Amino acid sequence: MGKFTLKDIWAVVIISFVPATIGMLRYFLVGDGHYSGEDEAWANFGVGTLYSFVITSSLYFGCLSILHKLNEKLPWKDNVGKRIALEVLLVFSYSTLVQLLVLLLFSKSILYENVRTDVGFYFENILFGNTITLIVMTMVEGVYFFRSWKESLVLAEKMKRENMESQLNSLRSQLDPHFLFNSLNVLASLIKKDTAKAEEFVEDFANVYRYVLDVKDEMVVTLSSELKFLESYVSLQKIRFGDAFQVRVNINPRPMILFIPPLCLHELITNAVKHNEVSLENKLTVEIFNKGDNLVVRNNIKKRNEEVTSTALGLENIAKRYTLLTDKPTRFEVIENHFEAEVPLIEMEE
Repeated sequence: MGKFTLKDIWAVVIISFVPATIGMLRYFLVGDGHYSGEDEAWANFGVGTLYSFVITSSLYFGCLSILHKLNEKLPWKDNVGKRIALEVLLVFSYSTLVQLLVLLLFSKSILYENVRTDVGFYFENILFGNTITLIVMTMVEGVYFFRSWKESLVLAEKMKRENMESQLNSLRSQLDPHFLFNSLNVLASLIKKDTAKAEEFVEDFANVYRYVLDVKDEMVVTLSSELKFLESYVSLQKIRFGDAFQVRVNINPRPMILFIPPLCLHELITNAVKHNEVSLENKLTVEIFNKGDNLVVRNNIKKRNEEVTSTALGLENIAKRYTLLTDKPTRFEVIENHFEAEVPLIEMEE
């Protein structure tokens, strides 16, 4: 709650007319016998409106000022008990005192010369005023709490997103050196065996790495763009392994518009190549297909004889990125001499 606005002023003016207007409607519609005639009814309408305006404006702006000051000096957070006690004490003390003073002022004027101003008169008016004050203050605090709740949700969501993006950036930063490390190992191997293929590999590698740079700031990319990149990446592996390495893709049209973390397929295929023998005697076949809105990457298993140096970043990196992007689980397991990786395809909200 901040400073008073034009809406607050208009609210006070409009509310001030309500009690007296109700009295006039009763007089004209049902013939209220409380007034001796129309002139007296209109006179009471003027007096009632003036009284209502003085009381309403005094209580509304005064009580809101108390709430403003309490929000500065004694906010609700960590001070609930003290805040309730002090707010009730201050608001109702102020409300009672203001109404008593206004009633005393009006009772001494000619406006109330025909009104019986005994103890019951003061008690009933102050009780009614305090009841209205309680209702209005409850509504004001309710609106304040609702707005604070919405603001806290927005802030929490913003912080959650910023934290998620920070973690994703950290995970993506691992992929660049990971990709370079694997590719340079392949290049080093080719240089020893076939310099012509090594040169071809360098040329294709430049095209592949261009994609890596293009998606380095993206949280997700479409499956269609990832598969297009995969064609270039597979051609790199073909330079190295020839017909000993096969990739088969069978995906329905709908999943093509869904999303996947960038370089996810690259990591899965790299994982298959790294841990398995790839030769004409033991061909490595990678199958990529969809199960509904999930993507499955499956390869046959023929473990290498030599020990494989692993950074352990690939599958762990994928799992962590998915944890940040969706509640849907990932699956990595061996089934009947095949390794299967199943990851969800993400449908992004517009």
